[in-house]
Amino acid sequence: MEQNKKKKKRSATKIIPPKKTENLSRDEIRSINKKKIRRRRKAKRIAILALLAVVVLCAGITLVLAVFFKVGTIQIKGDKVYPNAEIIKKCGVETGSNLFFVNEEEVNASLTSALPYIKSVTIERDLPDTIVINIKSTTVAAAIPNGKVYVLVDETGKVLDKDAQMIRENVPVAGGLKLKDVTEGSLLQLDNDTVTSNFITVLKSVKNSGLEMITGVNYVGKGEFQLKYDDRITIKIGSLTNIERKLKLAKVSIERENEINAYSVGTLDLSTPPNAYFSAGDEKEKTAQKGDENNKDNKDKQKPKKNDSQDDASADDFSGNE
Repeated sequence: MEQNKKKKKRSATKIIPPKKTENLSRDEIRSINKKKIRRRRKAKRIAILALLAVVVLCAGITLVLAVFFKVGTIQIKGDKVYPNAEIIKKCGVETGSNLFFVNEEEVNASLTSALPYIKSVTIERDLPDTIVINIKSTTVAAAIPNGKVYVLVDETGKVLDKDAQMIRENVPVAGGLKLKDVTEGSLLQLDNDTVTSNFITVLKSVKNSGLEMITGVNYVGKGEFQLKYDDRITIKIGSLTNIERKLKLAKVSIERENEINAYSVGTLDLSTPPNAYFSAGDEKEKTAQKGDENNKDNKDKQKPKKNDSQDDASADDFSGNE
């Protein structure tokens, strides 16, 4: 029954065959062509009029925005790292400029380079005439000795201060690095680009791992870095592969060691993941002791050995003198 109904519905649909022009006269064909041309021209006119309407509307909106929405007030919100007046002076936004033409990327670039302790900037528009600049600050991740001063950098490698006379107690000191170019507000440049990239990777990984009380970040050569925890535990990272996992493992290992002895001194070796090996004792003392032992062995090897005849001769000479 259902199939029959479908057949009936299909049969009810009228199929109109296209008109054949073979049997039409020239006048009829011309009339048909003229109607087609008129329809095409009408469609073109409608499209052109619609495009003109859009252009006029956009021009009107732009004119309204330019005339009525001008910057009258600049507000500073977020982290307080610089005086508001200094931020307004350096942001590049002037009162009287168009509120909607303020470019967030340009303001962000201007402020993060001119005022290094600003990490990033976002902009809000409060109609009719207020621009709001939201400030997010950055912090010091390491201090690099440079003569009598320190170069302070954040975890992205941006130079925050190139002439710091003092550093805070919780700021790790970086060693083994050779500075090439130091410009405040720009990325740090060391004498080796690979070392620069690896140093930044270490700083970011330390922050992401949640490992606190890092007092030293030392480059020991061959692409390897060592950390110093609380000035008493040396952390050997080894290669930077899976460094964040290594540092999280270090965090757990140090917490366990601190539960046993909060003042323990030693070395935590992470160079053979997924294991972490802790050995007690100061690394410098171990190195010094090993050096003394080697020197002693070398002296013993270099010391001339006496034969039996020499010993007897010296004994005879001594008895003769008496």
